[in-house]
Amino acid sequence: MTMPNDTFTNQPLGNTSLEASGPDVETAGTGAREQIRDVKNQVVDHAKESFRQARDSAGSSLNQSRQQAADRIGGFASAVRGTSDKLRSDNQDRVADLTDGLADQVERLSAYLRDRDLGDFRRDAENFARRQPAVAVGVALALGLIGARFLKSSQKSSQGGGGSYDRF
Repeated sequence: MTMPNDTFTNQPLGNTSLEASGPDVETAGTGAREQIRDVKNQVVDHAKESFRQARDSAGSSLNQSRQQAADRIGGFASAVRGTSDKLRSDNQDRVADLTDGLADQVERLSAYLRDRDLGDFRRDAENFARRQPAVAVGVALALGLIGARFLKSSQKSSQGGGGSYDRF
């Protein structure tokens, strides 16, 4: 059987290199970079917008919760004021004066929650922590313990209240 003449020579056949070069390729490379940059900018813009929406939603939710807390505390102040009136009618003026003072403080707290925004809370907390660092640490510790207790009781109730608990 005869084979076709497949002889190769070491002669160059022209521009058959796998690496392309020239103005067309440089323009294509620049275009690809611009497309990548545009896509990156779109992703960054979308992420920023999503973050803004989440922040606004969280802020709105916190403001709503703040208003509800202020209303509940105001209701508590009214109850304390009613107790004070009852004590006065029972001729217990000294205790009634104490409960009036408590009701005034609770009403001030309610007004503070209602009138301030979240930035004011943060600034006030920072100023308080600078003036009274020991009290601030104590309050943070107490809040942490209350939060841990709450989480622990939530876990027990979600396990169905059974007698056996997982031990580590």
